This record gives sequence, C-alpha cells and structure tokens, in this order.
Amino acid sequence: MKKMSLIVLATLSLNATTITDLFDALSKQPTTKIDELNAKLASQGVNKVKSNFYPKIDLFGNYTHYNHASNMRPATPLETKNLTANKDLPFSQTIEKVGAKLSVPLFVKSLFDLEKKTKYLAKSAELKKEINFYQNEAVVLGANASLQYLENLQTALNATKKSVLKTRKDIEIAVNSGRMPGVALDKIDDKLNQIDIALNNILIKKENLISKISSLTGINLSHSVDMNVVNQVQTKDIFALKPLLQLIKASEADYKASKDNRWYPKVAFNAMWSENYANNIQDNNVAYGYGYYQIGISFPLYDKSTDTDIEMKKIETLKATQQYAKTKQDLTSEVKFLQNQMKLLNTSKKLTKKDIKNQQNLLNYARIAFEEGRMTEEDYLKYETELLEAKARYFEVKSQIWQTIAKLSVIYGNNLKDIVK
Repeated sequence: MKKMSLIVLATLSLNATTITDLFDALSKQPTTKIDELNAKLASQGVNKVKSNFYPKIDLFGNYTHYNHASNMRPATPLETKNLTANKDLPFSQTIEKVGAKLSVPLFVKSLFDLEKKTKYLAKSAELKKEINFYQNEAVVLGANASLQYLENLQTALNATKKSVLKTRKDIEIAVNSGRMPGVALDKIDDKLNQIDIALNNILIKKENLISKISSLTGINLSHSVDMNVVNQVQTKDIFALKPLLQLIKASEADYKASKDNRWYPKVAFNAMWSENYANNIQDNNVAYGYGYYQIGISFPLYDKSTDTDIEMKKIETLKATQQYAKTKQDLTSEVKFLQNQMKLLNTSKKLTKKDIKNQQNLLNYARIAFEEGRMTEEDYLKYETELLEAKARYFEVKSQIWQTIAKLSVIYGNNLKDIVK
C-alpha cells in the first residue's frame, strides 16, 4: 500500500511539471554550470594581469662548492687588508647562502592595456554565458512545442482512426450482405494500417524530444507541458551582438598592448639581501651579510618578432570587427524575417483553424453520401485524409509560432521564463 502511494505521488509530481519548472531545472544542470565556470575562469584572467602590478618576494637558500676559493661578498683592497689581519677573509670554496629577493614593477605600460583586455574578455564570457542559457531555454521550449504538435497530431490520428473504424463496420456489413465487394474491406484496412504506421512514427519522435528535454533539464516528461505567452519579447537591442562587441574591444586593447611593448620602456625596482656562511681559506668560520637595491630601465630598440606581433594583433582586430559586422548583418536580416514570419503565421493560424471546420463539414457530407452509395470509398477516404491534413497544418503553425518566439528571445536576450508561463 505504501509503495503504491509513493508511485501515485511520483506520478502526480511528474504530471505537475510546468514550463517554469523546466527552466528552473535547466539553471541547475551541468551544461549551465560549465558556462558559469567559464565566466569565472575569464574573470580570473583579470586578477592574473593585476597580480603583475604587485611586488614579488622570494626566499632562497643554496649550498655552493667551487673548485677555487670564491668571494662571499665584494670587498675593497683596504677592507681585505684589515680582514686578513683578523683572519676574516670573505673567501671560501664552499659557501652557504640564505636570503630574500624583492621585485617591484614601477612602470609597464602594456599591463594597463592587458588589464583592459582581460576585463573585456571577462565581460564577453559573462554575456556568452547568458546567451547560452537563453539558447538552451529556447531548445527546451522548442522541443516542448514540437512535443505538443506531435501529441495534437496523435489525437487527430486517433480521431481519424475512430471515424474510419466506424465506417469499416458499415462496410463489413455491406460486404457480408453482398452489397459491396470484399476489396472494399482491403482498402479501408490499408487506410487503418497507414494510420497505425503514422502513430508509431509519432511515438518514436516523441521519445526523441523527451530525451532532448531530459538531457538539458534532468526531468523525464511523460507528456508535454502547457505554455502560454504572458509577455511580449522585448526588442530593444540585439543582445547576441554584445559578446562580439566586447571581443572587438579586447582585440583593440591587445593590439595597443603590443605597440606599448614596442615603444615604451619598462621600469622596475629590485632588491636582494643574502646572509652568507662559510669556513674561509684561513680555516675560520665567517658570516657576512650582503645586499643591494636598484632601479632598472629597459627600452626595446629592435626586435623583429615584436613588429610581427603588432601586425598580427592589428589583423586580429580587423577580423573581429568584420566578424561583428557580418553577424550584425545576419541577425538583422533574421530578425526582419522572423518578425514578418510571425505576422504570416498568425494569419495562417486563423486560416488553418477555419480550414479544419470546413473540412469537418465536408467529411460529414461525404460520409452521408458514401453511406447512401452516391460516393466511392476512395473519394470518402480522401475527405478523411483532408481533415487530418488540415489539423496537422494547424498544429504545425502553432509549433512554428513557438519556435519563432524562442528564436527572437535568444537574439534579443530575453529570458523565456519572463515570457512564457
């Protein structure tokens, strides 16, 4: 009893799934998490460049043995004379050192441009994460719309099958009474077989769509979920272009950084302190501290590879700009097409709905004419097919409207959760 209750609860829970539940589940799936991690990884690129502005401090220690006595630290001739008297000469074959090094960049012009570059890349990755999520939402919505289409078509086929079966009973009576030839049953049975083939194909397609939704959301549906438009797609800016715009800015910053490397000097502060220990050449244990600090400047005079790098960065910037222009042109054309298509689809929805009503009336007349012997079996079955096809066209138009809404939402960066409930 308890087991049965759990099964009933699980079934009710499954059937209670909404389109909002699917979108919420999508945000928790590995596909979305991967995009989030990619965005975080890109943001760490900014921190990596910023770290080059900070000092670097290293501790070191070493044990060194020379084949001849070497100095532990520099010493002037006068200092050497005094140290000789005290047996403290700073010379030994084996020297042990411990100490620390400090390096501080004072001025590296290219770092400022590289920081901008990584910020643009991080922004692009963040925007790309949003677009990928909207695209996955669109896939889920589109798959559910296709699932609805197949379910409606399945219902229509079953209705046609029921109607044909009813006619088959009448034909069977007529054949048994000798008023119709036996081939009449063969013809209608062939029609029923074609319907069964179509129904089986629908089941195969439904399983494929259910699997697609499950792979993105982790939810296994038994049937489609209801969908209703609660808000219109906001068509202010083409959101899909924004990541590409950030990539152009990143390329421009990278190009500028390569030129800065060529024409600007680098200034750095360096310091080191070392404590040196040894048994000197006078066989006396000695210890000396030794250190320095310096401000250094380096200026690139000539490096052919740097010039080549500058030219490559320039080409990459031009390429990114052209890619943006191409994508903008493509998306602008697609938006115009989708908006015009939406108007036509709404008209088609009205027309196909009217066509269903007309075909139903014609089928009713055809059935009466067939029963009265004023119409052949072939002609009657054509009317059954016409009604089925009219319904199929209507369901397909509804599915196409959902697909169009999904595509527009991706292009304009709309969260479908705010549009569809």
